[in-house]
Amino acid sequence: MNKILRITSLILSIFIILSSCKRDEVKITTTDEYYVKYAIKGNGTYNYFNKFSVNTDKGNVSFGGNQYRSWNQTYGPVRKGFRASVTSDGLVTIEIFISKNNGPFALKASKSGSQSSVSYTIDF
Repeated sequence: MNKILRITSLILSIFIILSSCKRDEVKITTTDEYYVKYAIKGNGTYNYFNKFSVNTDKGNVSFGGNQYRSWNQTYGPVRKGFRASVTSDGLVTIEIFISKNNGPFALKASKSGSQSSVSYTIDF
């Protein structure tokens, strides 16, 4: 009986010591995901353009050989610090929209003109 009391007392002492120790806080970190939506619209007399390139989650992609009145495409997910960019040889309006964590798209950069180039680095 005395042996059982000592073992119980030892276990209780260990429990008290362990429960009084400070525990490190576990921090859960999530990485934000962003989506990039590019929109290009022709502005010329005939509203056509045919050469442009965009930076995507898989690298730079070039388009050419077709006549476009407008073009838009969404790429991602990408991470903070990604540089979204568009270059076009036509008379166009270029817009770059960004969505964070599947939220609504927000216009972050735009430009109109011939041989336009516009970029935006995700920083929010």
